[in-house]
Amino acid sequence: MSAATGTVTVRTVDPADVDRLGRVLAEAYVAGEVIGPDDRYVRDLRDVAGRLPHVVAVLAAYDGAEVLGGLTLVEAGTPEAEVAVVGELEVRMLAVAPQHQGRKVSLALLAAAEELGRARGDDALVLSSLPAMSAAHRVYQRYGFDRVVERDWAADWDPQALADGTAPTLSVYRLPLKESS
Repeated sequence: MSAATGTVTVRTVDPADVDRLGRVLAEAYVAGEVIGPDDRYVRDLRDVAGRLPHVVAVLAAYDGAEVLGGLTLVEAGTPEAEVAVVGELEVRMLAVAPQHQGRKVSLALLAAAEELGRARGDDALVLSSLPAMSAAHRVYQRYGFDRVVERDWAADWDPQALADGTAPTLSVYRLPLKESS
């Protein structure tokens, strides 16, 4: 699996780069103020090696040897899946290092995910995104994802926020990979 855009190349993460990719993902989420530096999700973002054995793929974007960003692809019914149903490939943990944003790295990552999903015969790519990630929402829509409002969901990682109604609602996006009949 490899896709190139300009000087950006996307491929399955090199095992020697899992720590670097984890740092890039965490840095991007924190710098974008999606999460705080002490958020427990930072640990999940950093643990690329820990998720490799049970996900479809972890893709990384490179410029030469430099890791620019990445994403994780998961199947429905796995611990990492949040919104995928059978036949969908879910994009998780998509992020680009702050200094490389604006280079269309996310588009290259999404193109590689789409290519992999089509090769696997998946019906669609799907992902969810926090309300604060408006720039990401524009990227998804520009790429061709459709909003699927009826699949939006309340963040369930903070039971207290869920119970008192303050949990954020994540937006769901879907990109069909097969022609509808």
